[in-house]
Amino acid sequence: MQRNHVLAFALLTSAGAASAFESTKTLPQGIRNLNIRGLYTSTSEKTDPNGNSISLAEPLWRPLRFRSILSTEEDPLKRTQLEAFLIQQGIDKEQSVGDFYADLNARINVWAPIVGWGLTDNLTIALAVPYYSTSTDIEPGFRTNAGADDFLARLTTESMNNYGSAQEAVEKFQDAIGRLNRKLVKWNYTELRPWNQTGWGDTTLALKYRAVNQDVLKMAVTGGFVAPTGRRDSPSILTDLPFGDGQWDVFSQLTFDQQLSSTVFLNQFAKYTYQAPDTRRIPWKTYEESIEVPVNSTDFKYGDKVDAGISVQYESAITGVTGGLGALYYRKFGDRYDVPEAAVKSELQRWTDQNSEYAQARIGYSTVEAYRRKEFPLPANVMFEYRRQLASRNMPITDFAQMDINLFF
Repeated sequence: MQRNHVLAFALLTSAGAASAFESTKTLPQGIRNLNIRGLYTSTSEKTDPNGNSISLAEPLWRPLRFRSILSTEEDPLKRTQLEAFLIQQGIDKEQSVGDFYADLNARINVWAPIVGWGLTDNLTIALAVPYYSTSTDIEPGFRTNAGADDFLARLTTESMNNYGSAQEAVEKFQDAIGRLNRKLVKWNYTELRPWNQTGWGDTTLALKYRAVNQDVLKMAVTGGFVAPTGRRDSPSILTDLPFGDGQWDVFSQLTFDQQLSSTVFLNQFAKYTYQAPDTRRIPWKTYEESIEVPVNSTDFKYGDKVDAGISVQYESAITGVTGGLGALYYRKFGDRYDVPEAAVKSELQRWTDQNSEYAQARIGYSTVEAYRRKEFPLPANVMFEYRRQLASRNMPITDFAQMDINLFF
């Protein structure tokens, strides 16, 4: 059993991924903008390094070995008897008697107020602080295998005639989840159960400068940072989702527009995010064992991220209708952990190199031009976006529905 850091981090970064519908627009000097953004996604599956769909709870799918049964046996006499029986029968302690499995469903609701202010006609500053409502439902289970059948058969042979021990073993197999939860509690973890929480996420501050504003070609440069104001994942809860990843990020972005007509323009952007190194206390888990492990102060660095997209967008000053189609690419490079043990480093860094591709569509309505013509009392726009995941690697399989309400004042 292992802590699901990859799941938590991938869902977090996916929920905050860039939109395909960027533009070089900035706010006019002195104009402020309040954007209320709502996003929802849910998932129960993810992709492996080959892009194949697997259960979101894959880190919880682990074998139960005789070694683990011995370590959780509270009665010293029974533990000694079981160990002696295994030696007598030539049964390896690493042999498994069954497998833990689980169904895990995760849901994320994000409401992000984003405040912008036009410092000049070509320079805008923006601040965003998302508010998360997240939950996970888990249904763990256990199934025996041929190793358990062989073990029970040996106990009940004519020479052994140990039906009482066989019955006791069956009861222990049936109580495997209960024994696992008791082991978790013993090592200061919470039991496997549904989880939910709400709270503020990491704070983003960005500065956007429109460097080129010609009739056809436009170009903008954006830079900023992400402050770790959101709650990190709890080391004692195996299925929680954080509201932040706990360290500072610095990002920069180039954005280009080509005006194809009075109502249609083409956009491309590329964004790079540097994630600063950090130190925190981390369980030094391995693939086989992540509960009964030491917790040590560890230097690490999450992988840097790349977002890139292209879109064609439509905006009609006459009708106020807006829309678009776009494609988005996301990549996060692998994490690095400074630990001496190869098995620990391999597990901590496992499946942390991620990428995904999305198709995106937008529809909306704007009253800005109607307000300028004094035909509407309030300058605003409302947009709805849907993002469809086309392919991914080491990422949750997630589609997104997003709504933006923009007010200008």
